[in-house]
Amino acid sequence: MDDKEKSAELLMANKKLALLNSQNEKRTAQLLIANKELAFQNKEKEKRAAELLIANEELAFQNKEKEKRAAELLIANKELAFQNKEKEKRAAELLIANKELAFQNKEKEKRAVELFDSHKEVDELEIRVKERTVDLESFSYSVSHDLRSPLRAINGYANMLEEDYGNSLDDEGKRLLAEVKGSAKKMGALIDDLLEFSRLGRKGLAKSRLDMNKLVDTVLIEIKKSTAHKAEITLRKLLPAVADYNLMQHVITNLVSNAIKYSSKKEKPLIEIKSERKNGAIVYSIRDNGVGFDMRYAHKLFGVFQRLHSDEEFSGTGVGLAIVQRIIHNHDGKVWAESKEGQGSIFYFSLPDLTVK
Repeated sequence: MDDKEKSAELLMANKKLALLNSQNEKRTAQLLIANKELAFQNKEKEKRAAELLIANEELAFQNKEKEKRAAELLIANKELAFQNKEKEKRAAELLIANKELAFQNKEKEKRAVELFDSHKEVDELEIRVKERTVDLESFSYSVSHDLRSPLRAINGYANMLEEDYGNSLDDEGKRLLAEVKGSAKKMGALIDDLLEFSRLGRKGLAKSRLDMNKLVDTVLIEIKKSTAHKAEITLRKLLPAVADYNLMQHVITNLVSNAIKYSSKKEKPLIEIKSERKNGAIVYSIRDNGVGFDMRYAHKLFGVFQRLHSDEEFSGTGVGLAIVQRIIHNHDGKVWAESKEGQGSIFYFSLPDLTVK
C-alpha cells in the first residue's frame, strides 16, 4: 500500500472517530438531561411521600376521635337502656293507676246516683272528681314529658350512628339499627294512643245530629290518602246519629282501618258498612272477610294493650279498640264483635236512637 492510500484511510478513520465522538457527546448530553429529570422526579416523590405521611397521621388522629365517639355512644346507649327500663316501670305503674282510676270513677258514678238528693255530698264528689282529673293530667304530663325525652334521644343517637357509621355497619348491624328506630317510632305511637285514652275520660261531648253517610265518606277519603289498600268497601245507606262528630269520626276511622288491615292478606278484601234500628238503638256494623279471631278471646279485644295477633302479623299498639269502647260508652252505647278464625269479623257499636221525634 503506498503513502497516498494510507493517508486516505487514516483520514477516513479520523472522520469516523470524529463522528463517533460527536454522537457520544450527544448521548452524554441526553444522559445528563435524563439524570436531571430523574433527580427532579425523586424530589417530587419525596414531597409526595412526606404529604402522604402527614395524611396518614391525620387519618390516625381521626380514627382515634371516632373510637372515642363510639365509646361515648356506647356509654350513652347503656344509659338510655337503663332509662328505658325505668320508663317501662313507670308506664306499668301508670297502667295500673289508670285501671284503678277507672274503677274509682265507676264507684264515683254509683255514689253520685246515691247522693243525688244531697247537695253537700254532691259538691264533695265533684271536688274529688276534680282531684282525680288533676291526677290524670299529672300522669298525662309524665307520659308526655318523661317518656318522650329519651325517645327523642334514641332517635337522635340512632340517626348519628347511621350518618357516621352507616357505611361501616354490616347487614345485621343495619337491621338492628332499623329495629331500634322502628321500636322508638312504635313507642311514640303507643304514648300518643295512651294519652288519647286518658283524655277521653275528661273530655265533654259536643253532640249534634250527624249524617253518618257523609261522615263515613270523609273517613274513607282520609284513609285512602294515608293507606294504600285494595279492599272493596261497600257502604249501605246509614241511619243518622246524635253524637260528637270528632269522636264518632275517630270510632269509624279506627274500625274501618282495622278491617282493612286484618283483611289485607286476602286476595280480594271485602268490607261492608251498614246500620239498622234495633231495640230502641241504632246499631252500626263493619264487616270484613279477613283473618278473624277466636271468640274465646273476645273479652280481650277492648282492653288496653290487649292484642289477639302478634306484631309480626299485624302492627298496632293495642289501644285503638279501648279508645273506641270508651267513646261509645261515653255516648251511652255498646260495642262488641263477632268472628270466626279465617272467615272475617263483624264489629258492632250501638247508639241511643235520639233521632226519632
